[in-house]
Amino acid sequence: MKNINKLTAFALLMPTVVFATENNFSGDYQLHLDTVHDGQLVNETTVDLTVKGSRAHFVASESELILSGEASVNALNIKFQTSDLLSGELRYFAGGLSDSGVYQGSWHSNTGASGDWRFNHNPAASFETCKQVLDAGYSVGDGVYKLLNESGEQQSFYCDMTTDGGGWTLVGSYPKTQPGGIARISDYGTIPETSPNDPSSLFLYQQDLSKFRDAREQVACAGANCVSGKTVYADNLSTYDLNLIRSAWGYLDRVEHMPKVADIPSCRTDYNDTTTLVSSCVLPTYLTWANNSHQVGWQVDPHGLTHCWVARGTYASGAIGSGLCASKVEPNGTRFALLWMR
Repeated sequence: MKNINKLTAFALLMPTVVFATENNFSGDYQLHLDTVHDGQLVNETTVDLTVKGSRAHFVASESELILSGEASVNALNIKFQTSDLLSGELRYFAGGLSDSGVYQGSWHSNTGASGDWRFNHNPAASFETCKQVLDAGYSVGDGVYKLLNESGEQQSFYCDMTTDGGGWTLVGSYPKTQPGGIARISDYGTIPETSPNDPSSLFLYQQDLSKFRDAREQVACAGANCVSGKTVYADNLSTYDLNLIRSAWGYLDRVEHMPKVADIPSCRTDYNDTTTLVSSCVLPTYLTWANNSHQVGWQVDPHGLTHCWVARGTYASGAIGSGLCASKVEPNGTRFALLWMR
């Protein structure tokens, strides 16, 4: 255990309902407790715990402590006990979900001691997107952050915390070495790419996109930060639209979900200039195209340049890497592409 002389600010950053409607109790938590039973935490101690299990039964352990407990069916009430492996003390905790969205209550032990407690997620390890990290004030700049996946496990993701307001999660990478012809988004790897500069992984985020609202796609990237590439943006998108953008990274998925070139969400070519909006993120003369499988990616020449897209689909499928955004020049293994959401 480690002593802390003031209340942690972590609880103030949690949503109003932390896990009242969730069955999954897995993740990193903090147990705060003091030794005076007066309804408030003063001179508390804090224990960091990795919890596993469900509402019906969850467990955790650290070098000197074992915790085991359960919550009510509606998850509004909770009880658990801890066993100190060194002293043999057993502490019994009971309480409920507070208005601030964390569990709190009182405890009693087999030694006659008692006090108050609070049990909450560790925010530094319980975010799902880079935007959540940024909004909570935990950003330390561009780089790799641990985010929770849908299984409640931590994965390393690259976060762009500076571009266009920051908070962008890297959700897709198409490396220089990858031939075109990617048919399905399920053909991509699921281990996140952690470098936006010359990525080596063919990666696409396969999880639920409802946590995102904005999208940004970069193609023809030749170096760091894709400064020489071409970028498109859209914000305040529905989950349905975000799924369409992701589906465009597989040419068969693209055709099935968006039979016409015009079916994909529109984009703009300048983040700060709404007048750069391009309908269906495609060069207007292509809107009548019958074949929607030649390219992989959201944008199809919206900048007025030709061959400006993530990668090739059914046409010239052996061309390597991202498009060059040059007239009638196929990918040649010198460019890569990235997809971001926030």
